[in-house]
Amino acid sequence: MKKKETVKKKVAKKKVQPKKTVAMSGTALDPMKVMGIASSYWQSKVLHTAVRLDLFTLLSDKALTVNQLATKCKADKRGLEILLIATVSLGLLNQTGGKYRNTRLSKTFLVKDSKKFQGGIVSMFDSWYGAWGDLYDAVVKGAPVVGKPHDQGPEALRNYIYGMHYRALAQGDILARDIDFSDRKHLLDVAGGPGTFDMKFCQKNKGLSATVLDLPQTLEITSEIVKSFGLEKRITRRPGNYLTDKTFGKGYDAVLLSSMFNQESPKVVCKILKKSFNALEPGGKVLVQDQMLNRTKTGPALSALIGVNQLIHTPGGAAYSEKEVSEWMTTSGFKKVKTVKLSEPSPFVVLLGEKPK
Repeated sequence: MKKKETVKKKVAKKKVQPKKTVAMSGTALDPMKVMGIASSYWQSKVLHTAVRLDLFTLLSDKALTVNQLATKCKADKRGLEILLIATVSLGLLNQTGGKYRNTRLSKTFLVKDSKKFQGGIVSMFDSWYGAWGDLYDAVVKGAPVVGKPHDQGPEALRNYIYGMHYRALAQGDILARDIDFSDRKHLLDVAGGPGTFDMKFCQKNKGLSATVLDLPQTLEITSEIVKSFGLEKRITRRPGNYLTDKTFGKGYDAVLLSSMFNQESPKVVCKILKKSFNALEPGGKVLVQDQMLNRTKTGPALSALIGVNQLIHTPGGAAYSEKEVSEWMTTSGFKKVKTVKLSEPSPFVVLLGEKPK
């Protein structure tokens, strides 16, 4: 009788135990997500200010204290120390024993005499900060809130073009490796800027020459960069304006259109494609490279934000999807339009099309 009672008591005890709840994966919300997005400009302004103060260049070959840096920057000690702490927290500087020094990242990209200096790009984004503050107006009006956003003078242009060049080096290696231009003879790069992609294609394909079409003031800088690579005999410069020039010339068997469509309206994009089509010999190829939206136009985030930037700065620019660009290429006469998957970590989408033979 006692054994039965013991069993009953154990059973009863099991019945009153609460059931275990299994947490559903993916349902937890990050309480800091909204704040992180809302305050993300804090980080960029720390970088912008550090570049304006020349902090990274001042630390190019030595470690300095906050007092020494404040003297060199002609800045308030308290203000500068607060900025330095934030810069260290972002991984742009190291601090040991009260002295600050560059990290490998800042030494490579943020010191002025570095061959990979990107300070021009940072300064460009800094100059856009005020315009981005007027995003609300741009959205309500559907029009740019600035006059001539890219006309910042010769020094700014030089920094920008060299910044584009340094950023394009790694992407150029990927492009030249993944796109077979071994059977191409003459490449036209429309609005080619520094000509970095052309140089990479020419280095990879010994029988290829290239022409960079861009504004005269840009081509002066292009010439310097091309000469530094020893490719001035294979890469020519063609002064022009892709918006106002009636033609891009003749006799090319490849055309490169890189990172330019998002600055223009669909109507202008189609005109560029048509002029590219006419510049090609039968069987010629067009290569369109851009940070495009996916086919459902839900991302990626960087492409979407580039679209917002074009709303602020241009009368008709936007981020376009891979599907849209493919359709415009076909409408312009190109056949066999296809997407080329590039090697990691390229963020670009590449579309290839062919002019019928």
